[in-house]
Amino acid sequence: MTDGTVVPVRVMMVDDDPFILTVFAEQLDAQPSVSVCATAAGGGQALKTLSSRSHRIDVVLLDISMPDLDGIQTARAIHKQYPELPLVVFTAFSRDDMLAEALAEGVNGFITKDESAEDVATAMVRAARGKHVMSVRPTELLASAYQSEQRRRHAAEQTRRAVEELPPRLKDVHACLLEGLTNRRIAKRLSISENTARIYVSDALHRLGYASRTELIAAALGN
Repeated sequence: MTDGTVVPVRVMMVDDDPFILTVFAEQLDAQPSVSVCATAAGGGQALKTLSSRSHRIDVVLLDISMPDLDGIQTARAIHKQYPELPLVVFTAFSRDDMLAEALAEGVNGFITKDESAEDVATAMVRAARGKHVMSVRPTELLASAYQSEQRRRHAAEQTRRAVEELPPRLKDVHACLLEGLTNRRIAKRLSISENTARIYVSDALHRLGYASRTELIAAALGN
């Protein structure tokens, strides 16, 4: 039998901001459901703390922007060594690409730094139970990232089909454009005149819906 006492979730905070590691850590530690049992000013220090096993840790609350190892690199290293340890990113977040990348490294969710200590504590308890946690802002960013990725894939599929429909000679020109070749080098590669190469390049770009070769290359790179 137990006496009904709630055991606080043991949290390690990883952040290079002294305010977070002192003032906010104290505010979070004051919540009955949470105990801040360790802090680290960077990813390297966090990994050392974990490897020393000097603290039993239930959840890692991790900043994403740090000077030595950033949050994504730290998350990757922690998840590799301690795959069962929940990781929650704690950040001011403004970039949906970093959010998506962090998710790929196995983090359990995202909490923005404008959340109250009480709300962060609630999130830590949920994460310790294996649940995903998410502030409103990252949720919006995830939706935006998903929509952007869907648009990118749709555009890529349209381009692929358009390339397949090009005449053989223009397919050769398209391949040359992706290599960044000039008209002169395209002409030499295809054994045609430079003026003909210029006409072919213009035709290929028009059929594929690009205003310039730079736009074509940027689209191919996913930018």
